Amino acid sequence: MNHRASQIVLATAIIAALALLAGEATTPLLYTAANTSTAAHVDPATVPKQTGRDADALIPLMGDLLSQTGTLTLNIKLKDYESAERDLARYAELSGRFDRLVINLDVSGTDIGEFQRNNRENLAALAALLNDTRRLEDLQRIEIDIQDDEGQRTTVIYEGETLQQKLQGGVTTYAGRENATIQIADRYGVNTTPYRESVRNYVEITGAVEAGGEKSPPSPLGIAVAPDTGRYGDTFSIAGTYAGGSPGTPVEIYVDSRIAGNATLDENGAYTSIYRIDRIPAGLHLAYAVAGAIYSGVTPFSVRQDDTAITLTLGEGEVCTGSLMTAGGRPVTLAPVFLRVDGSTPVETRTDENGTYRASLALPAGEHAIRAEFNAAGYPLNASESPTETIVVRNEGLSPLPFIAAIAAALGSGWYLRRRNRPEEKAPAAEPEESRETEATITPPQADIAGLSPREAATVLFWALRSRLGLPDTNTPRDCARLIPAHAGFFERYEQIRYAGETPSEEELRAMKEEALGGEERAA
Repeated sequence: MNHRASQIVLATAIIAALALLAGEATTPLLYTAANTSTAAHVDPATVPKQTGRDADALIPLMGDLLSQTGTLTLNIKLKDYESAERDLARYAELSGRFDRLVINLDVSGTDIGEFQRNNRENLAALAALLNDTRRLEDLQRIEIDIQDDEGQRTTVIYEGETLQQKLQGGVTTYAGRENATIQIADRYGVNTTPYRESVRNYVEITGAVEAGGEKSPPSPLGIAVAPDTGRYGDTFSIAGTYAGGSPGTPVEIYVDSRIAGNATLDENGAYTSIYRIDRIPAGLHLAYAVAGAIYSGVTPFSVRQDDTAITLTLGEGEVCTGSLMTAGGRPVTLAPVFLRVDGSTPVETRTDENGTYRASLALPAGEHAIRAEFNAAGYPLNASESPTETIVVRNEGLSPLPFIAAIAAALGSGWYLRRRNRPEEKAPAAEPEESRETEATITPPQADIAGLSPREAATVLFWALRSRLGLPDTNTPRDCARLIPAHAGFFERYEQIRYAGETPSEEELRAMKEEALGGEERAA
């Protein structure tokens, strides 16, 4: 090799090292996806969602959910309440699995997300149908036993009428979701026959209840709701008078058979209570009042669905802030907000009394796309997503790696230039792979979980196993399970603990610790 060629090799090595140093010396960068134009930084919100492959994982569950509605309503119609309880528990378990998949696969903004919302409302409606139908049957038996007690009998009749009106309002909303749910299910080839049967069963159940009930005499306790319709954040006045009631008599206000407020009769026998629309589904609701053993009549009111808007701002230190508001500018308080990073399983936080949220993320070095989402059940609010923001996280300070690379490049170049003038040396025998693996595992990972809660302990053990296996810190439990199938059981169980909120037992933690430490715990 001539002198000029040697200079070229050395110069190339130096330039490469300087390029590495330049990359590390730049300032961390925060920017929105909307302000980028390269293919690498394209805004995910502008890319159509691909639901084909995702739907493949959800279609079987959609069929199971619709099938469960038919079985559940049939058992309620047959008054087999024990079997209906088991059906409801199974339905709730399937719904929970479906909700987690929708969130993890990020398809809440598609027609599958609409199916999910309808299913949530169906679950609540069928749970109420079972409880109210069974309670009505109990009241009918009680009424027979208390024929001679007119006061108590009247109370029972009032409660029965309340439940009957509630059931009548429920059948209207349940049947009202039929067409939309069936259209989505048909799109994915899901059998809708059991669900259609559940609607017919629901109508028959409520019809039988209405026909068998006895009407009560007019109540001396009146009730009215004003206005009769509203949206999230609106307040209703629930008021009335008690003819013959004594001042100071306590009055309880019920909405959908759950206590919603308290009041006291004034000197004129009147009462007033304020009810704010918060976490309550959109649709028809029923209110009534109780003063001692006296029930009022039942009065309906409706809650309309409203749109929401959620914002996201990225700050220094990987801090995410934002707000959740209704279309009318009202803050949505104490509501769950999900922060989805790079399309993975989201991190949950909550809004405060002002509808704002704040969360700190621990992100590895690199570029990350972050989006805030609101999609909670039980609110009269539509789901919403923030624009996607992008953050580039740099290592703190200058990494020693580029310096090491620069030194290595210079030394390597010098060695190469000197080696050309030396006689060829015999290369040493390669170290057996087994020996290197043994040396790499001599020092077991540390996993001190003393004093930690079960879920915190599980997290520490997950980190320990991931470290022992040489997997990057950015790998999720699902990534780890895919890469190391031999430990898939460990990683799948931790995923349930981390993202589904499950709590591991002491026995599970002992087994997880043993696996995380590679069996050293057993030897100890």
